[in-house]
Amino acid sequence: MSKLLICILSIMLLGQSFKISFGDFLHIEDLLDHYEYHQVKFGDDVYSFLNKHYGELKQQHNIEHQEEREDHEKLPFEHQHSCVHTAIAYFNSVELIPEPKSVPVDQTTASFDYRDFYSFAVASSIFQPPKNA
Repeated sequence: MSKLLICILSIMLLGQSFKISFGDFLHIEDLLDHYEYHQVKFGDDVYSFLNKHYGELKQQHNIEHQEEREDHEKLPFEHQHSCVHTAIAYFNSVELIPEPKSVPVDQTTASFDYRDFYSFAVASSIFQPPKNA
């Protein structure tokens, strides 16, 4: 399950880095309809259509066709918004619940005041209290 979630979040991150949102895929039909319109009215092929709407001829095309502005706003991959959504996923597979433990007899005569009355299930040997040798 976590691998599936990681794959989904990775795909979302990749898409957002190219400024592609999932809402753009809902407007693919509008893109195809507008392409058919350009093909019938202007005789544009795929390359010239993409160049007029996403390439070098975009500004010139927008100036020439002000009356079709409403159709151009529906096209996908045109939105230059910068919304920031943060998704934080935290998976904790180890529970750190203190467990009471008994004090060994040899620690009762130690010369230091610290006594470890709790132990954690996952404890590193680096972060242990000093031992009486």
